[in-house]
Amino acid sequence: MKAIILGIMALSGLGLAFGVLLAWVSQKFHVQSDPRVEKITGLLPGINCGACGFAGCAGLAAALVANTAELTACPVSTADSKKQIAQDLGVCDLDLNAVAPLAVIACNGGTRAKDKFKYQGLADCRVAVKTMGGPKDCKYACVGQGTCVSVCPVNAITMQEDGIPLINSELCIGCAKCVAACPSNIIYMLDRKKKVYIKCSSHDKGAQVMKNCKCGCIGCMKCVKECPVKCISIVDNIAVIDHDKCINCKKCVAVCPTKCISVL
Repeated sequence: MKAIILGIMALSGLGLAFGVLLAWVSQKFHVQSDPRVEKITGLLPGINCGACGFAGCAGLAAALVANTAELTACPVSTADSKKQIAQDLGVCDLDLNAVAPLAVIACNGGTRAKDKFKYQGLADCRVAVKTMGGPKDCKYACVGQGTCVSVCPVNAITMQEDGIPLINSELCIGCAKCVAACPSNIIYMLDRKKKVYIKCSSHDKGAQVMKNCKCGCIGCMKCVKECPVKCISIVDNIAVIDHDKCINCKKCVAVCPTKCISVL
């Protein structure tokens, strides 16, 4: 009985000693956190989409307090939230009118694009394009397996019946995760103020484009000739719009014979 009591006392003593040691270590190596980090984290949207380049909203908040990030890095925050955060950080020159860009699909093929074979593998575009070079005759085409849909953190992308993803402009936060995930490189970010874009990514010559899907850019030059501000050129067999010059007149949309110039 005495041995049991001594054992209990010994264990209690060790517990007390370790407790004191842990308390000392905690005090010794405690890093004082800036209370603004928690406050700013609460003002950020909290969806942790990663569009800012940091590990979630808390990571961005810490970077903002440390002055190693711009508040405009968050494409989702409301103007009111940005204004409050700017006040907390003492920032006076914040552009509250900055608008996040919109992701657009630069492909008009989908089910209209000829299949090289029927793909029946894993529903992932990255896997599909590595399978015999992809299931479409056009190597630039959307393969329609919905990887962009699955990576979107706000469910802004849905797959249409024609095999082309549809991006909801009201839900898109401009995080560009779909851009990074697309193995065909047919998704890019566009300034929301620029309404006209080329819905094709093929660099094949016109005859090959018509053979593959009949709805891609054939480099016919009609849009180039019609543009009143000369903002369109043909580069490597495809029309390219200089959006810094584009005035959204939509005249190019009207003359495109394959209807591959689209409007947001």
